[in-house]
Order: sequence, then structure tokens, then C-alpha cells
Amino acid sequence: MADVLPAPAAGGAHSQVPMTDKKYVYFHSGAEATYREVSDNPSSFTSIPTIDLADLDSGSLEDRKRIAKEIYDACHLCGFFYIKNHGIPQSVADDAFALLKRFFALDTETKMSAHVQKNPAIRGYEPMMETQLDARTAGDVKEAFTMGDCVLEPEQDYVGKTSQQPPAKFKRPQNIWPKDVPWWREGIYKYYNSVYPLAMKLVRVFALGFGLEETAFDKDFRFPITGMRPLHYPPTPVDKDEASVGLGAHADFSWLTLVLQEEGVPALEVLNQDGIWVGAPPERGTFVCNVGQYLERQSNGRFPATVHRVRNMTGKERYSLPFFLTPDPDVNLGVLDCCRDQQDGSAEGGSGEDNKAKYEPINVGDLYIRRILPARKKHPTSIRNINVPQEQWSYDMLLQ
Repeated sequence: MADVLPAPAAGGAHSQVPMTDKKYVYFHSGAEATYREVSDNPSSFTSIPTIDLADLDSGSLEDRKRIAKEIYDACHLCGFFYIKNHGIPQSVADDAFALLKRFFALDTETKMSAHVQKNPAIRGYEPMMETQLDARTAGDVKEAFTMGDCVLEPEQDYVGKTSQQPPAKFKRPQNIWPKDVPWWREGIYKYYNSVYPLAMKLVRVFALGFGLEETAFDKDFRFPITGMRPLHYPPTPVDKDEASVGLGAHADFSWLTLVLQEEGVPALEVLNQDGIWVGAPPERGTFVCNVGQYLERQSNGRFPATVHRVRNMTGKERYSLPFFLTPDPDVNLGVLDCCRDQQDGSAEGGSGEDNKAKYEPINVGDLYIRRILPARKKHPTSIRNINVPQEQWSYDMLLQ
């Protein structure tokens, strides 16, 4: 057995790194930290594709299938892509960044009135260093605010979307809002209700990309898990070393993520298969989108949940606004039939093993809780369940 060196890992785990002269990149993916060797002969992607959505609402199915094919190819290549001509006016983006700057400039007491630790669903304000996605650092150098799906908040129209009344188990809203700043909730929902319809259109595009009916995934996204996470990264000295990051290297535990980046402050970096960081700088009028772990599983690994990080080396403040989309928490998600590999068998019915899935079916809510709690070790919900085996965790823990 080769000599190995334990790599620092989140959640107390340690991956084993071979002791060689090779260079390695560390990142957090799933419940543990791991590493990737930097290739001596790079051959992977070196830029992020851009997809034009001008024909997204075209009456021509062929137009929509063409877009679906381009997105499929981009997801297979690198798990990341930009979208342009997506239908959301630039004024919505401009207003969103003005809103973020106004909120994060508030006094600490006001922001902390909605501190994430006051909310069992792990929503609300997170001060600097609250999270730690790279175990080699003291924490993530950013402050954030998280809100998401809530069956009780009227802005999300649960009854209209599902034709049902909210389940009785929801006793209080899942979101928490700061005191005396109603404009924050109003502004957040203005943006949320602009990007949500776009995300749902992309769900149908993905169905087409897999060769399915356009509405094939609708049943799994009746009232999906969503998350919106306004982020503020303070200026970081340009001479800081690589371990000083605004957000540690990780793969998203969403199905799909759409990120709005403020212009002029490049910081997002994507890790390719060769262990090389590829820049994904902000481009006016675009979102940068990426595959999350649910879609990676559903596609049987054809779409990688690509590792990425935020390293703001510009000396400027940075603001960004990701939107996370995941199927309904009660959905049991399995590998799509069209994505199963065929091993040593022919289309005529060879004797080899057919329809091999790399991933077991998983309940969406169960996987969600197993990803979010280890990333929030300081949160009361995590502390309260520290001695509960993960196989007993359930999504309902966020509602208590």
C-alpha cells in the first residue's frame, strides 16, 4: 500500500492523500473533504460555455430542443454554463444589488435580529466566519442571508401552485426576517419571484435534454426546495495565500444553481478534472449556472456537480446572489433510465449486465438534511442531533 497523508476534512473525516511530489487540490463534496491531483498534462475544459436562451419561449419545439442540447453538452463537459437573453430585465439585477448593499450596510444588531441560529430551518443572517467549507481555514470570509421555500408565506402562493392547503406539520414560517426593515423582505421576494419562473423553465429544458417529454419532471417540482442566499464578501488583500477564501471549495447540494454576480469583481473559480481552477467571472446580463449533487445522481454522473470556490483577490467588496433549486422534499430520486450505462451487452440483448446505476435511489429531503447539517456545525439543529445517527435524520428536523 502506498504511503498516505491524511487530508484535512470537514465534519471530522479524513481523506487519504498519497505522499508523492504531486500537487493536490482540496475540496468539500458531499459529507467529507477530499482531494484531486493536478495533472501534468491538462486536457479538460478551460472556459465556461455560454448558452443563448433567446428562443426559450419559442413556439417551436425544435428551437427548445436545440437549447436543451447545448445545455446538456455544457453540463456533461464541465457542469457549469452561463445563460444570456434569459428574459429577466437588467433593472431587476441592478435593483437586487442595490438591495444587498443596503442590507449588509445595516448595523449588526438589526441583522442579528434574524440570526440563523434563531431559526430551526437554518435560514436567516450568517455573520462573518459562521460557516467553514474548507477545514484548513478559520472560516468562510463572507456574510450571508438565507431564505427559501415556505408553504406559509403568501408571497410563495403554496395553494396556487399545489391546489392544496399547507400541511399541518408546518406550524410557523420557515424563513426569519430582521426587525424594522420591511423593505428587505419586499425586495428579496421581488427578485425571488423573477428568478423562480426562469428556473422552472430550465427544468423543462433539462427534460428535453434527456430525451424526455418536456413536462417529465413537473411532478417532482410542484413546490420544490428553493434557497436564495445573498452574499457579501469584504475586500481581501491581493497578496493573501490560496487558503484564504471567501467560500471554501465545494460542490452544491442542489439540483441546479443560478448565480447572479456583480460586475467588475471576478472571484468565482471552477475546478476542472485536471485539478486546475478555471475563472467564471461576472458577465453583464448573464447568470452562471451549475449542476448540483441531485442532478449529478439523477444523470448517473453524466453531469458532474463541479467543485467551485470564491476567492476575491480584487481588493474590492463583492456581492453575489445564488438561487438554488431542488425537487420537492418528499420525492424519491433515482437514476434516469436514459442515463443508465450498458455493460458488455448489445442492443440485441447480449448477456452482459445492463442498466447499471451508480447511485441508489434517495429521498430528496433525507439527502438534503445530510448535507446541510454537517456544513452548519454551530447551529442548534446540528448540536441537538449530534448523537443521532445520520440514517435517522429527516427533513422534518428543520421544522421543529
